Amino acid sequence: MMTTALLDPQIDRSRGLDDPDLADSVLRVVKETREGIVVRGAKMIATAAPYCHDFLIFPFHRVGEGQRHHAHALIVPANLPGLHIVCRESFAKEQADHYPLSARYDEMDAVLFFDDVLVPWERVLLYGDPEAVWKFRTNRTANALAFHQTVVRQLAKMEFVAGVAFAVAEAIGVHRFLHVQEKLGELITQVETVKALLVASEAGAERDGTGTMLPALALIETARILGTKLYPRALEILQQIGAGGFIQVPSTLEDLWGPIAELAQRYFAGASVGAEEKVRLFKLAWDVFGSELGSRHELYERYYAGDPVRASAALYLETDKRPYVQPVWELLGVRDRTGRGPDLPD
Repeated sequence: MMTTALLDPQIDRSRGLDDPDLADSVLRVVKETREGIVVRGAKMIATAAPYCHDFLIFPFHRVGEGQRHHAHALIVPANLPGLHIVCRESFAKEQADHYPLSARYDEMDAVLFFDDVLVPWERVLLYGDPEAVWKFRTNRTANALAFHQTVVRQLAKMEFVAGVAFAVAEAIGVHRFLHVQEKLGELITQVETVKALLVASEAGAERDGTGTMLPALALIETARILGTKLYPRALEILQQIGAGGFIQVPSTLEDLWGPIAELAQRYFAGASVGAEEKVRLFKLAWDVFGSELGSRHELYERYYAGDPVRASAALYLETDKRPYVQPVWELLGVRDRTGRGPDLPD
């Protein structure tokens, strides 16, 4: 099993690798030997790190030509001397009745400390060539296939949140109100938008130089960028629908059958479900957005694709703008780019 660790530690984001103090903390090669390279520094966020055999390590951001010791692509075995895996607090719960998601689906995240770790040459894919490392990082085939599966995952999560929201609304009868219907309709719009982008990317798939079918990358990138806003909004809608009811559930299901069972069954019931079904549903909804696991997933969906601002800017920079701009100048009668009017952007 393998996972990635691509991001640099958050020490001082106002400084770059040209600052020697910061550069000493970002993973870099400190020595070359006959056996391999010795690396020192840290990397995050290695999801599922404690369960993995290897880590794929390379810079997420572009490395300058004068920073060759930071330019590398490595497959690092988890058992190398000097490699330390520092995990966050576990969000896993033992009570599946109360935390149906946290009891099943927590996946550990970790920071990797490299304390002069010797990486064998056979595990060094690239080293010392910033341009080659950046081409590796931005490889179209690898990114298109990787990003496609992230959108599949994103769609599945958004469909699940929508399903929970529909069930909550119906359980307490608020699905009859127009303003709630508008919010539920927004969830459907979200799901269908991402689904349409995913299907369109597959319909527009083309082969790369090796014959591998690749989904249309611009459509996948669009879905990923939208997802950083849509998923948090979906959780917000879920919160608005159940409102204070999410924190007014009994601490245990046993309370429904104790000395005040008759009262509990009456007052915890919903419009269309009994008390136990409603309590289980609301505990599930809380696990989606209010628990540690739920908060972790919201944060993940906001930033798993990197800085959303950079992602949107990159989409603009990488897109051919001529099909958009050419009709504008043609409408204005500017057809000769060299002799009349401003040049069109490439």
